[in-house]
Amino acid sequence: MSTPTDISLQRRSTAEVVSDTLMRLIVEGELKAGAPLRESSLATRLGISRNSLREGIRLLEQSRLVKYEVHRGAVVSTPTLKDLDDLYRTRLMLETMAVQEIPSPEALEEVERTFEQLKESVESKEVEPIVNADLAFHHAIVGLLESERLSAFYEQISKEMIFYFTVLSYADEEYANPDEPILARHTEIVEAIRRGRRAEASELVTAHIMANFARLKEILQERLEESETT
Repeated sequence: MSTPTDISLQRRSTAEVVSDTLMRLIVEGELKAGAPLRESSLATRLGISRNSLREGIRLLEQSRLVKYEVHRGAVVSTPTLKDLDDLYRTRLMLETMAVQEIPSPEALEEVERTFEQLKESVESKEVEPIVNADLAFHHAIVGLLESERLSAFYEQISKEMIFYFTVLSYADEEYANPDEPILARHTEIVEAIRRGRRAEASELVTAHIMANFARLKEILQERLEESETT
């Protein structure tokens, strides 16, 4: 398991780096569900100020990975099967509705562009760029609806989806074997959208989302059972 390095010298937004680092600790199980985020020890470990740590924690709140509890402060959230089911039902409704639209040239171009970015990212065999490109692609699919409100809503739930996408990538090492299934599944979806096969695109998106949901449900169930025995 990797150990986070001192992040104070990295040329990125400190809050974003802190958020990403804490997320990795959560995904890899170093910070377990219900664990308090102790500012003093974490700030020292990451080589940053406590104010910078708080800013990073606030970003994690948006993805529901962290919550504040009375008398305890910030703690790692405990994801539930109900949360997962709710999130993926929302994804399914939006994305299947989107691929049944007749896309405008601009919306289709964005799907193509994000798909190319996804193909480039898989060559890195690194989790973060693959997850970000994957999310951008699915955001572009919702963009086929050409609704600013729905796109903004999807962007908000994407913050929560980052956690689940990352968990799946680490658990199944998709980042180490990117050609299968990540790229193959998305290629089929893009091809169906490109050719105007809306029913086929809907079926492919449904199969993709439900396969991810089933695997995540299995992983989450295992984690919940482990936490009950420790």
